[in-house]
Amino acid sequence: MALRVVAVAPPELPASGLGRHTLTSADPASLFNACRVAGQRAANGTGAWGDSNWAGSRASRRESVLLMHSLVEDMARFDALLERFEPNLLLLGAMSVCLPGAVACAVRAKQRLGDRVHVVLGGRHASETIWRAGGTVRHHPGSPVRLIADGTLPPVFDLVVAGPGEHVIAGLGEVIATATQPATSADLAAGIADEPGDWIASWADGDLPRAVTSRRPTFSRDQLPSPAEIFGVGASFDVFGGRLTGHVFSDTGNGCVFDCDFCSERRSVTGGLVDLGNGADRLVRQLRAVSDVVAADAPGRGASAFIEDSTILGGSPREITRLVDLLDRTDLDIRFGGQFTIDQILSRTDLIKGLTEVGMDYVFIGVETLDPGGIGGMSKDRRPDGAAWMSRTEQAIDQLTQLGVQTGAAVLFGLGEPHRDRLALLRQLSDWRDRYGGPWPVSLNWATQHPLRGADGGTGYRYSEWSVPAGEWAEAFDDFGEATTRYPLSGCAPPVLAEVQEIRATFHALYERPSDGGAR
Repeated sequence: MALRVVAVAPPELPASGLGRHTLTSADPASLFNACRVAGQRAANGTGAWGDSNWAGSRASRRESVLLMHSLVEDMARFDALLERFEPNLLLLGAMSVCLPGAVACAVRAKQRLGDRVHVVLGGRHASETIWRAGGTVRHHPGSPVRLIADGTLPPVFDLVVAGPGEHVIAGLGEVIATATQPATSADLAAGIADEPGDWIASWADGDLPRAVTSRRPTFSRDQLPSPAEIFGVGASFDVFGGRLTGHVFSDTGNGCVFDCDFCSERRSVTGGLVDLGNGADRLVRQLRAVSDVVAADAPGRGASAFIEDSTILGGSPREITRLVDLLDRTDLDIRFGGQFTIDQILSRTDLIKGLTEVGMDYVFIGVETLDPGGIGGMSKDRRPDGAAWMSRTEQAIDQLTQLGVQTGAAVLFGLGEPHRDRLALLRQLSDWRDRYGGPWPVSLNWATQHPLRGADGGTGYRYSEWSVPAGEWAEAFDDFGEATTRYPLSGCAPPVLAEVQEIRATFHALYERPSDGGAR
């Protein structure tokens, strides 16, 4: 049968749209990343993908990919995709807070298409709730497979895939296209057993979780295509002055070099860096792909990119030096940004300056909290006995400003800090914006306990309910990125509505007034 594919990033909210200050992108970067090998096969006319609905142009391929935020507001768009494409493969990539949204999408697809559609769930939630330990596949209480097996969730996922999905997705398409009738979960898993990558494919067989694990855990990251060349570039970050913005990756791993307890990208869960020695070369290829795609698809717009590494190339001096050298020898007209920690900025001044000379003019920093010591510390706070966190943060912003680099910042509440510190942090960031012109934008977040392959402080959340309910809570959190009322960090109290409302009001009062724009 001909392969017909729809790929969706399910919503994190039951209702209510995004606030005007929420940082978001028009492109579902993680979903594009997971689907890029399959998309490459489609673009090259290879196998079943070459005869699928993804075999056309980048623009036509994007038409069957959907990024959702609110179930109520976005379900009509999802229904339209089901009606138009009648997919026999529905790919859902979800974070933990999106699990209820993924279930709702899967239920709707099964109601409309029955067993003609194979629903496959992947993404960070699957990878944090299904893992291998001591040669055994383990399931967190929030594992979708475990929740189906115990009757908490309806049996709407034919397969749940933990780990890298690039080759798995490509293989699933071949299995479905060659089947003479709808494939069973066991058929799907058996059909991809030789696909490379350290993945686990799991499903519920009645009340028992089953799993197949990869026979070929390694693969060449150098052979992965750029998401931009497969799906195009549709985002445009304000900080880049109207240029289209591609999401680029060095493909050096799934997480961060640091190990902050609250973070879903912490090293002890996601593993260390992988093939760092070729990271700069891969990054340059992806930057060139963004530049070429924008020139071809939207001439005159100009290209920019955001490097999605937790910190650019893990902060490696050797690889950053190579990146600067490679870019210095290219003719790319591209502006770019990425993330560094406060202490990376302060300890790598010459490297940061070198990056600015080859196009970097935006750095996003995780300020997180007013006083790391008050929340038990942070792994990325590398000098807890030195200058105060806020003093070093200001020093980093000042340094970047002098180099002509705009800064953005993330703050993370719900780490155990007193409410007064939250308001003081917002006022401090606003004062710096008046003095230095940044940080702006500022991303507000409320810490959510992630499954972390069981390293979740014993919370054992199941994630089967919406993280933020509709109504007054959704309104209070509408300028936030990550947020929760139901899944606070282990040992931390859930948010108080009046306090969140005060944060929102303070944020609006501070940031919806003209800034001095950096008078220095």
